[in-house]
Amino acid sequence: MAMPILGRIAALAALLALAGCGSGGGGSDSSAGGDGTVGVAPAFAPNVLAITIDGGPPGVNAVNVPYVNVTVCSPGTTQCQTVDHVLVDTGSAGLRIVASVLNSSLLLPPQTDDNGNNLAECAVFLDGFSWGAVRIADVVLASQTAGSIPIQLIGDPAFPTVPASCSGTGPKAKNTVQGLSANGILGVGPFLQDCGAACARTAIAGTYYICPQGGCQPVVTSLARQVPNPVARLPVDNNGVIIELPALPASGASRAIGALTLGIGTAGNNALGSAAKFDLDRTGNFRTTYNGRTSTAFVDSGSNGLFFSDPGIPTCSATSPTPSFYCPPATLALTASIQGATNGQTQGVSFSVADATALISNAPTFKAFNNLGGPSAGSTSFDWGIPFFFGRRIFTAIEGQSTPAGAGPYIAF
Repeated sequence: MAMPILGRIAALAALLALAGCGSGGGGSDSSAGGDGTVGVAPAFAPNVLAITIDGGPPGVNAVNVPYVNVTVCSPGTTQCQTVDHVLVDTGSAGLRIVASVLNSSLLLPPQTDDNGNNLAECAVFLDGFSWGAVRIADVVLASQTAGSIPIQLIGDPAFPTVPASCSGTGPKAKNTVQGLSANGILGVGPFLQDCGAACARTAIAGTYYICPQGGCQPVVTSLARQVPNPVARLPVDNNGVIIELPALPASGASRAIGALTLGIGTAGNNALGSAAKFDLDRTGNFRTTYNGRTSTAFVDSGSNGLFFSDPGIPTCSATSPTPSFYCPPATLALTASIQGATNGQTQGVSFSVADATALISNAPTFKAFNNLGGPSAGSTSFDWGIPFFFGRRIFTAIEGQSTPAGAGPYIAF
């Protein structure tokens, strides 16, 4: 099953210029700290990574971006580096690290194509692209290791020239920490590789490249040589993930703490319980009905708002700090219905959309809000971004991997 050309990170940088982001699934209790931090209290274990929403690494001022720590090692050695503020993204597959944050002593050998040429990759998102080398690394998540897997090294000086067929795919280059709003991306979505069978059959512009002296050109890349979902390459707890984030007050929080749990039904802390399952189609989508209109939909922790089309909701002023978001005169209480792509499971979801400019202006140091929304990049899609995760326990099952509720891909909450 092929992944759509690569994952989605919508409007991640939309709030970077600011001065200063329930129901179902059985989330843990949340509590607020004296500094405005809101956090869940999961039982941390060898298959759990802490998630922090805190504004990002130095020089970044992000809102509603969930981060984890990931350890990268030179294959088969103890030469390792832990990278903080790696965005956890259910809308893509694969680990991508900005080259400039890695120590020069950390040696990561190049990945090659079937003919021995070093591979580069263009990762395409809704609002931009990332270009860099494909390299081999051991990747440690919590206490588990995915050994000798391909990862993308964003901005790797070994491939200094971005081909036009990559740079032309999106409006914004995300080849630096500031451009990406993170030190890297941990793609833990529902697919095994970041491109899949399509790239294994034919050379596709905007995906994998080789760069001989005459310039870069797309190249056929077998499944084994593509950047994989690192969770699927773990020895255990490798069939999916759970993201758990706390419920938030309507005014938001200065920081939010949650958990990324590896595996579904593989340990005592990742049982599905009473969560409802929604099957995904071959492109990773399900359906959402809102205002009488049914759209393709996806759940994406890499999107910092809920993005959907509603001409009746005013957008923020183009000169405001939040031009990509909605600014209704009063907070809206809205409802939609989520339907599985194939299994017929249906469930209503309540959500709210507030005046984004007012939220940020009233609390310039806050970094987590559950009521940010904006117009969809595609008028026919509904992007359930990070606000959907607050107060919920969201399961993402990987394609073809066995779980107690059947093989993925699916989401559940």
